[in-house]
Amino acid sequence: MLFHLNLLHLVLVLGAIAAVSLALREIRGRILRRKHLFLLPAVATLMALVLVLFELAAKQPPWVLGATFALGLAAGAARGATMKLEVDQNWHLVRPTGRRALFWVAMAIPVAVALEIGGAIVGPPGALARLAGAGIGILCAGLLVGRAAVLAIRLMQAPHVDLRRR
Repeated sequence: MLFHLNLLHLVLVLGAIAAVSLALREIRGRILRRKHLFLLPAVATLMALVLVLFELAAKQPPWVLGATFALGLAAGAARGATMKLEVDQNWHLVRPTGRRALFWVAMAIPVAVALEIGGAIVGPPGALARLAGAGIGILCAGLLVGRAAVLAIRLMQAPHVDLRRR
């Protein structure tokens, strides 16, 4: 352990880089395969689980973390329900629109990681920063998972739009 950091902090940094790159691919408005819509929520969930482990080890109340995730799920589900969506049912392609919210959620993930790492370096006085970082990360994961869950349902019922010829 160097500066109170461990290998899970490296996993968080790599996950933040992966989350931002996955979000940038979707933000550019390119046509994606359906499965690519679910990679970002998977990475964010993995990162949230690591943050939850840190906070449970610090003896933080688990209901706070669960409530934060539930709030994110509800907000993400509302966002997924109101998004405009173009789906090519034949080739299983999708072009999501309304990418501003995704940009801010993706930028909040590295902030959460920075708060966690900064709080770990500081030591016991950084416990509040670590809790704030975990809250931000868990909220972002809830937003992305809620959005992906509603989009998965909407993908089945969306009308066909030919995206290969655009």
